[in-house]
Formats: sequence, structure tokens, C-alpha cells
Amino acid sequence: MRYKRNEAFRYQLNDSLDAIFTLKVEEDTLSSKGHALIYNISPNGLRFRTEYDLPVGDSRLLLQLLFILNENEISMPGHITWKKKIGSLFEYGFEGTEDNEAKQKIINGLKELSRMDNKNTL
Repeated sequence: MRYKRNEAFRYQLNDSLDAIFTLKVEEDTLSSKGHALIYNISPNGLRFRTEYDLPVGDSRLLLQLLFILNENEISMPGHITWKKKIGSLFEYGFEGTEDNEAKQKIINGLKELSRMDNKNTL
């Protein structure tokens, strides 16, 4: 399993974020929308759980995640890098593609979350 635990800006969320995802091959959508919960996030990727058993390692497949971070809607395309079964759910590592707009929104959102966490601990 490839997991960047020490990546700069990786943020462990206190409360999971709701996300919606679809699977695509090039421009063709292969699935209806699925629900996921995001548990940690960085500008380059994230960890999420869902009830769906998704394929891993097929570079042709693109997972499109849509979620809200600090009132900003973020659409993040990428690939699943690893999978682990946890009870009735599946946990995944997700690596985003080179989408600078999504990365910048995530960085700004994580900075704001960090500021809010620091205020709450004082």
C-alpha cells in the first residue's frame, strides 16, 4: 500500500467530509453517483471510505470526487492508489491529478481549518 503519511499539509479531519464520486473512462461516465466519507486530505490526495468495492490499479479509470471544504465546492479528479476492507466498508487512498485550481482550493481550505482548530484550542 502506498500512503504518504508524512506529506506536507496532510490534514486529519475531526469530522469526516461528505463526498460524491463517479467513475469515468476518458469522457464516458461508467457509474452512477456514489457516496463517500473523506477522513484526511492534502492538496495531492486523500483517504476515503465507501460501501462500494472500486477497482484499483487501472490507470484508464478516473475517479471524480466532489466535496465541500469550508463552503467551497471542490471537484477533484484522480486515481485510487490502494484499497483496504474495514468491516462492511472499503477504505481507499486517492491521488489527485494535476489540477492546480483544486489544489489551491484545498490549501486555502486546510489553512482555514487549521486556524479554526487553533482558535478552538486556546
